[in-house]
Amino acid sequence: MKPKGLNIKIVWVAALIIYLYLLTKLILFKWHTMDWDFVWIQLMTIAQQPELIHTRTVNLTPFQEILRDWHSLTLHRPGTTIHLLGNVMAFIPLGIFIPVLMGNKLLSGAKVLVLSLLLSFAFEVTQLLTGMGIFDVDDLMLNTFGGMIGYVLYTILAGMKRLIVGGTTPAAKKEYNSNQSRV
Repeated sequence: MKPKGLNIKIVWVAALIIYLYLLTKLILFKWHTMDWDFVWIQLMTIAQQPELIHTRTVNLTPFQEILRDWHSLTLHRPGTTIHLLGNVMAFIPLGIFIPVLMGNKLLSGAKVLVLSLLLSFAFEVTQLLTGMGIFDVDDLMLNTFGGMIGYVLYTILAGMKRLIVGGTTPAAKKEYNSNQSRV
């Protein structure tokens, strides 16, 4: 890898780390101070008294909260809009980071889908175990949808860049090279 390419990769990795820090601060700590001692105490409590898990609020019904929020969208209740759009928008950057850092290959969309779902699931389970939020299957769907929107945006921007700057797709280069080797 060229030094310039390595520097760009380092910037992208640093941006990903900052993004994950901010995402954790948003989802788990609701922008408050990150108190890891509190998280540890909550985890130890649930480990010592697993029956407390039944006291946590959980939504396992798909679309229950999405439909409730959708039907109550008004200017007087901005919280519902924030909940719906916030869960989607929070994961859009992840859908961009994954193909940039892992390479824009054929299965990038599948990687974004799986990694968005897994990261969202990790946050939801953490909320369930620590009581720092509600485990909500709708959040899983909205977060994953946000990741996929980010991937679509990345794909569109990468295609526009190729049109403006010129060049070919990796698949086209491979086919061109294989045709040249036959000649």
